[in-house]
Amino acid sequence: MYPTPILWFEICLAVGIAIVFLCAKPEFGLFLYAFALGFPDLAYPAGSTINVRVDDVLIVLFLMRTLFCAPAPLTRTQRTIFVWQALFFAVCVFSLAVETASGSPPGGYEPVKMAGCAAVFLAFPRIVQSQRRLRFLLGGLMCGGVALMVQIHQHLGESATGVYANFQQFKSAAAFATWNPNTTGQAAILLAFAAGLGGVLFSKSVAGRFLWPGLAAGFALIPVLVFARGTSLSIAVAFVLFLCLVRRWKWILVFAAFCLCALAYLNSRDPQLLRDASAVNVLTGDGLSHRFDRWEMALQGIEKQPWFGQGFGQELPYLTLIGSEGRAHDAYLAVWLELGLGGLLVFVAALYQFVRAGLLLWKSPRSRAPGALILALTVVLCLDSIGLPTLYWEKLPTIALSLALAVVGICERDDPAPARNEVRAFKEDPSMQFS
Repeated sequence: MYPTPILWFEICLAVGIAIVFLCAKPEFGLFLYAFALGFPDLAYPAGSTINVRVDDVLIVLFLMRTLFCAPAPLTRTQRTIFVWQALFFAVCVFSLAVETASGSPPGGYEPVKMAGCAAVFLAFPRIVQSQRRLRFLLGGLMCGGVALMVQIHQHLGESATGVYANFQQFKSAAAFATWNPNTTGQAAILLAFAAGLGGVLFSKSVAGRFLWPGLAAGFALIPVLVFARGTSLSIAVAFVLFLCLVRRWKWILVFAAFCLCALAYLNSRDPQLLRDASAVNVLTGDGLSHRFDRWEMALQGIEKQPWFGQGFGQELPYLTLIGSEGRAHDAYLAVWLELGLGGLLVFVAALYQFVRAGLLLWKSPRSRAPGALILALTVVLCLDSIGLPTLYWEKLPTIALSLALAVVGICERDDPAPARNEVRAFKEDPSMQFS
């Protein structure tokens, strides 16, 4: 039975009203966007590898709103980050154009994923320009994060046997149908960073001072409980770095006790899985899920085309062709393999801009904690990228970086001291001046 013309009219009218409302009140759209991230399986399949979710539709709506409603101008630091991100995007597009012209374009998944991440980078800092909108976004992320944890628990509870041969099977059982098992760790990074932002920006009450750190610790525990080992270690390093930067020395001991309790819980629940996950030899690569073998094959491919690379989106086809078991599982090697040394240098330079922005905020007394959080976020993403393609056009890390970029703008508008400090340092340090 097909819908009648009247039903189609009512559907279009309802969609139009919803679009007008979300454009007029973007904070509600931001809450819905963040909340929808907690339900990854609610997706419409648009092919064998591409899934369209509610958040993807809302990003398009946010981009349309920026065309009709002029947002506040970007700050100086935001513009610098945008320039380097745009340059890296241009390198990827140029490589894609060359491949298409030569008759060997990549599959549709990689270009669509890159376009989606570029849309997030373009829309987020131009739509999240006030603390009110940031509150709605963080609130949606917290609700979506709690929903995500409940679903992970349900996945493990719905397992047919509850007995796993190794920790990899356990991690796959906890994952979602439309996510790679390692994507759960990326979600934990985003949620822990968002909870940290809530703690340093909006903890005005006594309850809030306990709520936000508790949420951050709970989300950071997700990769530990699902045996995402690399992400767990990266989050632990970032936590300690943040506490050192804000000089909360006593909390380092509390965090260490929290980590020991988590390990004790895992050992009491299933000691065999914990022993299996902790049996790692960093010298030989045993227990690292064949990472050394994958990196060696990626380096062989890089040696053949070190300057220009194999082309954007060619990592998996090329490595499979030369006998690898799959992707390199290293963002830096993946960029070098596909885009060459020049593309890798642009990629690293774009990441450095976030480190620089975090340092500028950290040096300002009013923005010390947000700056420390941005530095910790950059560190955890860079460390996680050693064993996974975390920073190479992945949606959840891109959302985290875009959120950090929006925070940079909010802090600089409220306190222009970071920009003044940069100008002062430029005048006082001759090495920073042009001759």
